[in-house]
Amino acid sequence: MIKINERPKVLRWVFLSVCILLAAHPARSQVHPPPRGPQVLKFVEKDHQRYQVVTFDELFFNYAPPVAVEHPDGNVTPAAKVPMTIPKDIQDLSGKKVAVTGFVIPLASQGFGQNTKEFLFADELVSCLFCAMLGYDQWMIGDTVDPKGFNISDDDFNEPITIYGTLNVGPKFEDGEFAGIYRIKADAFEVQKKKLFGIF
Repeated sequence: MIKINERPKVLRWVFLSVCILLAAHPARSQVHPPPRGPQVLKFVEKDHQRYQVVTFDELFFNYAPPVAVEHPDGNVTPAAKVPMTIPKDIQDLSGKKVAVTGFVIPLASQGFGQNTKEFLFADELVSCLFCAMLGYDQWMIGDTVDPKGFNISDDDFNEPITIYGTLNVGPKFEDGEFAGIYRIKADAFEVQKKKLFGIF
């Protein structure tokens, strides 16, 4: 069991372990983000609130951290030689209500089988944080508006989940350590179960 006073240390470990990517997998740095340009905005309504539909593909721009990040396995992701500017269309999403679909991973002391209050939210189903080939712009930290959290069943963590909430964009540091660029304050969630034969 994780003690309360150990929580910041554990969160830091999770942040670092999720970020094993670019240094451990240099091929990721050769991936070019899709060209950015004017996009047709889509909106959905959930619980009488309007949310802009945003995808992880739209949030990806091959971001490199502003500082060197040492990972639990000893690898180091070097700092960007020139500080990266977050594209304006992404910066403009900060503070807005968005609907993003991805995979939820409960954080730290919660684990599966409990209400989810804080979580990692990624564009891929991550079974191993140490071998995940994700960039810093392919995951975010989430927490729920409701202090009771979300009641997500264990089976549903394997399914894509749409999170409805307020997105915050920009580099963030926890206890002096780089902790990513995206955060979402979640109002609600919806499991996107696959239909059998596309019908049921």
